[in-house]
Amino acid sequence: MDVNSNLKKLANETVDVLKEIADKAKISSSQSDSSNSSSHLAAVNTFNDTGAVSSMNKISSSVLAANQALQDEPAIARIIYDNGEQRRTLYVARKGSIRLNDDNELASYGSPKGHLASLNVGDEYRVPIDGQLQLVEVIETLTIKPSKVENNWDSIYSVFTSEDEDVSTIAPSLRKLFEGEIDLSDTTSLDLLLSDQPDGGVVSGVAHQVRVAMSLRDQPILDKIQSEIFRLPLESQLIILGPPGTGKTTTLIKRLGQKLDIDLLDPAEKAKINKLDSGEAGHKTSWIMFTPTDLLKHYLKEAFAKEQVPASNDQLKTWDNFSNILGRNTLSILQSGNSSGFILKPDCYLNISARGSLPTVYEDFISFHQVRVADELSSSIEQLSSFEDERLKHICSGLLGIKDRLTENNLIEFYRQLEKYQADITQTIEEIKTGTDKDLRGYLALQFNKNKQFIEELTGVINDWKSAKLQDSENEEFDEDDEDEVITTAQQQAFSDYKKAIRALGKAKFLKRSLPKGSLSTAIIDWLGERLPNQDDLIELGSSTVIMTELRKFKNAEVRYLKGISRSYRLFRKSEEVFKNWFESTPLKPNYIEQCELDILILANLKIARALLKERFVQQKIESSGVSAIESVASSFKNQILVDEATDFSPIQLACMESLSEPSIGSFFACGDFNQRITELGTQSTEQLNWISPKLKTEKIDVVYRQSELLNQFAKKLLMGMKGDIDFVGQLPKNANHKGVPPVIIENTHSTGECVGWLKDRILEVERNVGQQVEGLPTIAILVNHEDEVIPMAEALTNELEDHNIRAEACVGGKSLGEANDVRVFDVQHIKGLEFEAVFFVGVDVLAKKNPELFDKYLYVGATRAATFFGLTCEGNAPKLIADLKTSFRDYWR
Repeated sequence: MDVNSNLKKLANETVDVLKEIADKAKISSSQSDSSNSSSHLAAVNTFNDTGAVSSMNKISSSVLAANQALQDEPAIARIIYDNGEQRRTLYVARKGSIRLNDDNELASYGSPKGHLASLNVGDEYRVPIDGQLQLVEVIETLTIKPSKVENNWDSIYSVFTSEDEDVSTIAPSLRKLFEGEIDLSDTTSLDLLLSDQPDGGVVSGVAHQVRVAMSLRDQPILDKIQSEIFRLPLESQLIILGPPGTGKTTTLIKRLGQKLDIDLLDPAEKAKINKLDSGEAGHKTSWIMFTPTDLLKHYLKEAFAKEQVPASNDQLKTWDNFSNILGRNTLSILQSGNSSGFILKPDCYLNISARGSLPTVYEDFISFHQVRVADELSSSIEQLSSFEDERLKHICSGLLGIKDRLTENNLIEFYRQLEKYQADITQTIEEIKTGTDKDLRGYLALQFNKNKQFIEELTGVINDWKSAKLQDSENEEFDEDDEDEVITTAQQQAFSDYKKAIRALGKAKFLKRSLPKGSLSTAIIDWLGERLPNQDDLIELGSSTVIMTELRKFKNAEVRYLKGISRSYRLFRKSEEVFKNWFESTPLKPNYIEQCELDILILANLKIARALLKERFVQQKIESSGVSAIESVASSFKNQILVDEATDFSPIQLACMESLSEPSIGSFFACGDFNQRITELGTQSTEQLNWISPKLKTEKIDVVYRQSELLNQFAKKLLMGMKGDIDFVGQLPKNANHKGVPPVIIENTHSTGECVGWLKDRILEVERNVGQQVEGLPTIAILVNHEDEVIPMAEALTNELEDHNIRAEACVGGKSLGEANDVRVFDVQHIKGLEFEAVFFVGVDVLAKKNPELFDKYLYVGATRAATFFGLTCEGNAPKLIADLKTSFRDYWR
């Protein structure tokens, strides 16, 4: 197309407005800084301040941040729209807004008007104008990628869509359209002529930009569908499904950035946030994004920074790391220095059937737990009713009246009805405890007066037992002493353990049972020998202990329902039928569990805690020590939960993540692709997604912005060959202008030297192919099959390429992204979510033999990391999947 005067005028106006925005933002920043919020409040009374100072400081900080952003990046789009009366020009910034001269406007992309930047020419949309929603039509659009040289603003690779819907890319910059040639040695015009851009840098369609930086593709403006998705209400639950390169992750990041901006939320959303203890201030940091790998976590940080979203390591998490912390420190599932519990092992105890249907295993366990709890409560009611004790008559009468609620589906109703008897239960327990404590103190005093070293010797017995680790917590009486003892010395601990031992013996005598072998109580009783209370006293103590034990099962019974999950799981695993159905092997120790089992226990804790937190009686006593277990779960909830590469996580893990969302908001956003699932336990179907939450919806996007036309065609053939889900085949944008080159392959590389030599030649071809378009080397990844191959491959490549001043960086363990101008070498398992200009997959035939179940997925993931260049090497003949696609390959690129 010819560069006409209108396009030159548009380019000139645009760079002028960029300068205007940046200059005004700078002035506004200096004015805001000098006026400094609270310093100009006359005689501020800090004792009576109702939040005015903190509110002003927050506003000031927000304005300063927005103004700084506008100075760095004044605008990302220019739109002309028609409201039926006149045409107006709207500039859109990534963040922030400021008043402009003339008829120009500036709006934040996250605002309702900002959505116009994502619409196509001819689309209509209602936007707020002068306080009212008006229907407007988009007339023309221009994407802007601002750059600044000295004091002059410019925009590179701007995409212009005219009123007649013609699309063109203005490359390399807007200024080249209207500035006269000054430097006679400048080769820009010649380069454009030789690169099929004859009209002063204007080329038809959307031109490809070579990838030169290791970062998530910066996509400041999303397409119409993506824009609608990220603007969904805060309380939405959605998983975006689509092929690689469709901007799924970017959509998640845009959503998070918009929902963290309080000013962009609607009144109902603000009201929900303000009802929370953390309020608006806490909302800024109340979010987590889960990613499958540490490498992807680091990769995302720069993308968050561009959206002005501070992302710390506390907010970008891998599930393996987060679940360990949650299970150990918050839910007390895993053993720690302060509590007994399970020990997480990198083993597999569940069988193949269980690993393929984890939701069913979870549901079986929850049913088992509920039945066990209900049966235990029913048994306790019967046992308490058998005592002829005046103190129990009223309580037992009440318990018998609500006993019929104790069915599998009615536990919560039982707890609700039980609440009216809590005061009587607590008082009776206290009366009995006071009497037995007095007796127990007397027994201890007798022994101490006879032997002043008694407590010291008792402490030695306790320490010896703990050092020998004789205890198996499943043999302990669950929650036997539900009292808030404050223990600060070894002597106090010895007395506490002494009381438990004597009570346990008394209870065994009363019930005519034996003490459990190997327990601490048994060790203490054996040591005491003849120094025990007499038989009658023990039986009387045992009777009182049984009453207290059974009554305690009804004191804050809802907490026992939560805290008893781990005990139920031990019993669940010991069931013959359960073991036959779901388990492959028995752990070496009863408290060993694998990651899948930890996930099941975490989900059980979160689901039960959420169900209890809905109850008013639980909410009313949430701050009391009796329900601290529920409160600790509630403290883990976040206002927004996001998940990248969701299909790499199991349905149980995704359900855990969803259950971490603040119940009053329920915000859960994820993205993934079934065809890219490279984990054995990853989510495989929409049916599994539906199980996670009844509110969870799916949205499909399929427009691919990463790949060339030829690589996109190859990805489609590959997907069909591997019998993948062709509903998620990627489609290129209709105006894409990136043909690319076919993939290349070499077979029978019987030596490392032959393979590395071929890679060197191809890397140099890549550099020559893009040499006129970029400075330096484009992003290139070498994928190997195992972590042990990363360093040797990097060293061998570096030796081959040293004459060309190119270095290969070993990205060991997926912990590094490498340095600019380096070729990166990765273990293939770490490259989900990343993208490169060129990708080479080494030894694919070896991977096909070693991991036939996931080989096709790894190949698909590797192929779709590349924007333009993709190559394969084989030590022998190509595996069948690749051999069937042989006509798609070439030997080299010219």
